[in-house]
Amino acid sequence: MEILSLALLNFRNLAVKKMTFGEDLTVIVGPNGSGKSNILEACGLLAGLRASRIETDLDLVKFGKSEAKVESKVKSQSEEKVLTINFVVIDELYVKKAYFVDGIKKRLSDFVANFSIIIFSPPDLDLVSDSPQLRRHHLDSFLSSLDRNYHRSVSAYGKIVSRRNRILQRIAEGSAKPMELDFWDGRLLAHAKFITQKREEFFEFLNFIESALPGGQKGELKWLLNQSQITQEKLLKNRERDIAAGMTLSGPQRDDFRFVYKGRDLAYFGSRGEQRMATLALKLAELEYVQVKIGERPILALDDIFSELDWEHREAVLSVVGKQQTIITAAEGESVPKQLLKGAQIVHLS
Repeated sequence: MEILSLALLNFRNLAVKKMTFGEDLTVIVGPNGSGKSNILEACGLLAGLRASRIETDLDLVKFGKSEAKVESKVKSQSEEKVLTINFVVIDELYVKKAYFVDGIKKRLSDFVANFSIIIFSPPDLDLVSDSPQLRRHHLDSFLSSLDRNYHRSVSAYGKIVSRRNRILQRIAEGSAKPMELDFWDGRLLAHAKFITQKREEFFEFLNFIESALPGGQKGELKWLLNQSQITQEKLLKNRERDIAAGMTLSGPQRDDFRFVYKGRDLAYFGSRGEQRMATLALKLAELEYVQVKIGERPILALDDIFSELDWEHREAVLSVVGKQQTIITAAEGESVPKQLLKGAQIVHLS
């Protein structure tokens, strides 16, 4: 997997930006606010990764503009393609997006199958200790970028839960009958089963592979998936509870996962260094999972991350940089290990 070029129009704070990438390593250097992270965010959108730092798609379009574009030439298994995302602001309220591969319009689930990237940025270091919603967002974004059926199922499931919640609220108000839930419960269960299966497969892989971290830590770091599973019987049993709450209180939308190191839940009993170690291990494992699933290495993007890692974990990152095309951003070139700068294509932003 390789990204050859990227062209941005009115994307985030970048009015016009065009750049090419080195075959092995590209280092993007620029002060904070110059658009380094926005470039990687654009690359992530090409792979179906949705950044958690945006509230709505309106945040992706440069303020005051009605249109934006992300276009890239990528190469996968020796085949080059042009991927394009068009953004159009409608009535200053929402953004309509259109996806194209070589000029042919595609559904998002088909579009994202053409590109894969793993992005590791400072906000990811909060995955361990932040909210379950952030971890679910990360999990769904990652798995959706790999599996178009997962993307479709997660999207459909979210809509069904919203529809079911509205019916629950109407039942509580006396304007609907409980039997109206039967149809939606059936659809809910079908998608929940698929989502649960795919999440379980990923966590089985995480806890099976050799740790990519130094220090012989195999078996000491575990990722535990806490699932809120549902069955027809459980939905019926808890129906009155759901009606009283006005929402669906069980199902994949309630799942979470924990980082456990030497038997300790790192969210509560981990040092900041251990939390960073666990997040780094997750990202490195994701690299391996993508290769297993699609048969080639994804691109690795490191967003100003070296300033956040100690020497030992820097070494862990350096050990995988040469295995795939890599993009590194930094506020100052001095924060990037010197051995990387020698053969890198360096891009300066101002």
